[in-house]
Amino acid sequence: MKGYSIFFARIIYAISWFYLAPAIPYIIFTFKVPLNLAGVIPFSFFLGSGSMQIPSAFISSKLGSRNTLVLGLFIMSLSAFLIGVSRVFYQILVFYFIAGVGASMFFSTGAAILAYLNETKVSTALGVYNSMFALGGIIGLNWIILDEKLGFSISSVILSILTILAAIVNINKPNLKMNWKIIKDKNSFIIGVASAGVWGIYYVVGELFPSFAKFYLGIQILQSTEFTSILLLSSMLGGLLGFLGDRMDKIKLLIISSLLGSIPALLLYTKYYILGIIIIGLFNELSISIVYAVASIGKGINSGISLAEVNSLNILIGSLFEPIGSLVGNMIWAVTTILSIIPLILLKKLKVNV
Repeated sequence: MKGYSIFFARIIYAISWFYLAPAIPYIIFTFKVPLNLAGVIPFSFFLGSGSMQIPSAFISSKLGSRNTLVLGLFIMSLSAFLIGVSRVFYQILVFYFIAGVGASMFFSTGAAILAYLNETKVSTALGVYNSMFALGGIIGLNWIILDEKLGFSISSVILSILTILAAIVNINKPNLKMNWKIIKDKNSFIIGVASAGVWGIYYVVGELFPSFAKFYLGIQILQSTEFTSILLLSSMLGGLLGFLGDRMDKIKLLIISSLLGSIPALLLYTKYYILGIIIIGLFNELSISIVYAVASIGKGINSGISLAEVNSLNILIGSLFEPIGSLVGNMIWAVTTILSIIPLILLKKLKVNV
């Protein structure tokens, strides 16, 4: 494969998604804000990332994919630095929102360049791309070690420097100019809506199961950070299975992996919940990797716009699973499993040569 510098950048990019999660108690205590505002911190990032996916794709059609990717990483670098030197709570929120904006400029452009560089191994390349996100997520969840050893400000500056490095090593990548009209492609819309439930249930499991286990099962499982690390580790392995998409029918593989990446959530009602988590991590990540590959088929250098559309739909629809899951109480896994499977019916409407 080609594009190892993008894989490196994907790892650093992913750290920014997770590094503040274990630091939330420190932020709440240091800035003297109510505990019920803790969830606003990650939300500010998701708001920036989710709302800017499509606008960032438009920007890349004007500036080129390489330039947009590098600009996004520089923005994320600046955000990490500013978060490290923040003195009031609202600055954390603003600067983390900005990090999300930068992240939106990286995802689809990085994937598009990889798809272009690895035309005959798109599923493999995008599978590894997703695996590197999981690896970066694990590092991000353990970034608290640097916080404790060096201090929050210094560790944030270190992340800023690493993000600048990730930008610099990708300056030599091709600057693909994408056609914005590809946004009207029906297949991208269909695959985005069809896979939104599979995307959504993954984050419901990762973020709500620890609370579910405590309040409904009456058990105290691993700490949330350790639990999420298990999910991410199995996801990393699942992404590496992306090569299967280059060796068999992608749609069949997508359906199988989507079902296996959703239905095992029902095991979270049982003592076999760890097995359920591992299976979900493996096959959910494989499913999303194949989603990205299918969205890229026949798009050539324009695949970045399709990927941005798919990711935007995944985030906008899939993020609704968390409030829905909270509202239905102990029916959470039954309801979210059903909701993740139903949209897959739309795959019948896909018209692609896979």
